[in-house]
Amino acid sequence: MKNKELQKYIQTQISQSKKRLESLSFNSEGKSFFRRNIFYNLNDLLNDFLKKRGEPRIVVMPGLRGMGKTTLLAQLYLSLEGDVDKLYLSVEEAIKRFDVDLWDIIENYEELMGRHIEQIDKPLIFFLDEIHYDKKWAFFLKSMYDRSRNVMIFCTGSSALLLKEQINADIARRVYFLDINPVHFSEYMLLKYGKTPIKNINEDLKNIIFFSKNAKEVFDELKKIESKIKKYWLDIDKFEFEKYVKFGTFPFTLRIENDSIAINFISQIISKVIYADISQFYNFEVETLNRIDRVLYLISDTLGVSILKLSEALEIKPDTLRLILKSLETSGIVSRVSPFGAHFEQVKKPSKYLFSTPSLRFSYLSSKESIGLFENYKGSLLEDMICMYLNSILKNFSLSYDSREGGADFIISNLNRKIILEASFGEKSYRQIVETSKRVKPSYNLIISSNDLEYSEELNAVKVPLKYFLLM
Repeated sequence: MKNKELQKYIQTQISQSKKRLESLSFNSEGKSFFRRNIFYNLNDLLNDFLKKRGEPRIVVMPGLRGMGKTTLLAQLYLSLEGDVDKLYLSVEEAIKRFDVDLWDIIENYEELMGRHIEQIDKPLIFFLDEIHYDKKWAFFLKSMYDRSRNVMIFCTGSSALLLKEQINADIARRVYFLDINPVHFSEYMLLKYGKTPIKNINEDLKNIIFFSKNAKEVFDELKKIESKIKKYWLDIDKFEFEKYVKFGTFPFTLRIENDSIAINFISQIISKVIYADISQFYNFEVETLNRIDRVLYLISDTLGVSILKLSEALEIKPDTLRLILKSLETSGIVSRVSPFGAHFEQVKKPSKYLFSTPSLRFSYLSSKESIGLFENYKGSLLEDMICMYLNSILKNFSLSYDSREGGADFIISNLNRKIILEASFGEKSYRQIVETSKRVKPSYNLIISSNDLEYSEELNAVKVPLKYFLLM
């Protein structure tokens, strides 16, 4: 369907995108913002395609709003030079403005260029932002993949859980998902202060802490790199971790000095997720959507969520509340950690709902009190942060927790392998892991806290300093 206004819009995008995207990549003085670590992974994929038409040719970048996905597209777009055609497009903007879909956009792009996609004889790179606004985005990507080997597409979207629910196995084979996760501490220090991380430390720590044979091996291997880690922390302000937990998991907050403004921006992200993302994928009435923010407010003050008690407090049906919680999970706002045990036991016990970054929880807590806020809730914020790390660095693992009184915070499971993990600020005893070990029979036990590195042969356990864990 020819659409002259749409073609004019596309032409404007072609001619003006460079200037528009430079504002996302450079500050007012023309200095380039730091690039997130994942940029280099994406750039490698792009260069491999340009050199030898390598796979993957369709890269989907899901992630929570505010994680810098648009900035990554901008940086990739601006890094692309040479005899290459490229188009950046906000799918949300185009669809809402012209009431069209992606097929209409490409058809008018072909009309504008005077040739079909199949006739292109040089690389054509599409950068499509917020692709999930087209409900048939997955079939569109498959079609583009099949039409020409000269086409590569980078696109962003909402959370991975929402996007992966919309594709079948045939489409999944053609699409490469690369999650855009919250900022980890070493990346935060790099982006904010230019502090270079220890080379390969994140992979080394991950392999040691989660893939060792036993606690003794964890301890011995951590001991080998202890001096490097201590040296890294020497010039870091003792309050920097608190700043990171409050705001630093969102890259855009690194350029904001005023705490109130940062909290306001994070609140706007939550609102956009509720009224744009969740409303698109879930058929909630406006009254129900309006209650979701209240659900999050109540969750911010607790960990284990009793459906019955929470539904009574909110005066909504338990089934509606369950669907709300599922929508918050699939949209990437919260992570559900189920109680350990058989299915019937999981049904009886409450799940823990942790925020996908501690900064989300803090944005709600900040409206409750100000004095002593971090101290009063630092245990919950730490659990959010540890869960955030686990979700981003461990694949094909499941997380649960010991719901019995005095049970451990996390049980990390993969096939027949289990690791018990307990988290705490300050000094931490072995009591919780002792109780949970009686039931779980783990490969080994971990305590993440402010303790020094310590090994217990009797309990097959290691106390891993929080400063080590943060560098993964």
